[in-house]
Amino acid sequence: MNRFIKIALYAFTFFPMLSSAQVKQQPLARVDQMPFLPKPLQIIDYKKLALRFDKTVFDFNAKGKFWPLVWIDSSKKNFPQNVAGLYTALADVRQGVNNKGMFHEALATMGATLGASLVGINKTSQTGLDYVGMLKNYFNKETGWNIMMNNTCPEVALLGGGYGRDWWYDVYPNVLFYAIYDQYPHQPGFTEIAKAIAEKFYAADSILNGNYDYSYFDYGKMQPMTNQICTQPDASAGHAYVLYAAFKKFGDVRYLKGALSALSALQSQKINPTYELLMPFGAYLAARINAEQGKQYDLNKMLGWSFDGTAVCREAGVYWLVTGMALIFQGSLAVPLIMVVMVF
Repeated sequence: MNRFIKIALYAFTFFPMLSSAQVKQQPLARVDQMPFLPKPLQIIDYKKLALRFDKTVFDFNAKGKFWPLVWIDSSKKNFPQNVAGLYTALADVRQGVNNKGMFHEALATMGATLGASLVGINKTSQTGLDYVGMLKNYFNKETGWNIMMNNTCPEVALLGGGYGRDWWYDVYPNVLFYAIYDQYPHQPGFTEIAKAIAEKFYAADSILNGNYDYSYFDYGKMQPMTNQICTQPDASAGHAYVLYAAFKKFGDVRYLKGALSALSALQSQKINPTYELLMPFGAYLAARINAEQGKQYDLNKMLGWSFDGTAVCREAGVYWLVTGMALIFQGSLAVPLIMVVMVF
């Protein structure tokens, strides 16, 4: 009986403490517009979809007017090895054997490699090819930028894809790379590349000193640039994500300092700075740094920015149709959904 009384007293004392310590649910205007249970509702088996996607896209023997969707680029840019290319869009006339096979985008190739890896496919040894190792060719050391970029070289840059002139295109491949590096930590050459990227991003953040209001950053000349493309202060979210990943991997406190600096630059924005797809990574990182480093970044504001988007430069965000039957991700915002399973 005494034991029962002790347990009861413990329960009455402890469980109210738990309830009072619960985090209060914060409202998000865009989410509040959505029904609790959409009708009609169909749950997508994303693992099954990812497995089918990989089997379809990486099939060199596929037959059809616009098939296969994969080819080999033998130009050997940056590293003395071939690299696989994937079509950004079906029948894209810029790609495939056109332009010497060199026009392929890291966003597609790295994204497909990461997605397959997350559902258990070993992309280092698939039908005799090491798709993971091939990704090193996107590390643009021949230009002196020494970061992952959307193309392997400037020769095809003006065909599209924002290489070296549209900031998010230069930042996001590095976010992808760190996620892939987490999946394949022993891949030859990856540690050296990861450290080189971290050094570039840390140096760039130091130069920017809290001001990310530029169209892109020249990582070769190490100077911020403006052009006809919108300024992209949300690039700070990508910088912060990569630098914090580097801090967790290598333990260098400089990278933590850089991550906090970049995230503070993001939070200081007076209006929603969302340009393409980097903002959700800022929101994710704010939550993680608050929990792990005891900071007080405004997670609610960053999540709101991610969902609301902005029409200042281009409309990006999450839209719920009036009929309540479809969830639409405007722009490229659908891509960061992968962040829920990206770890470092």
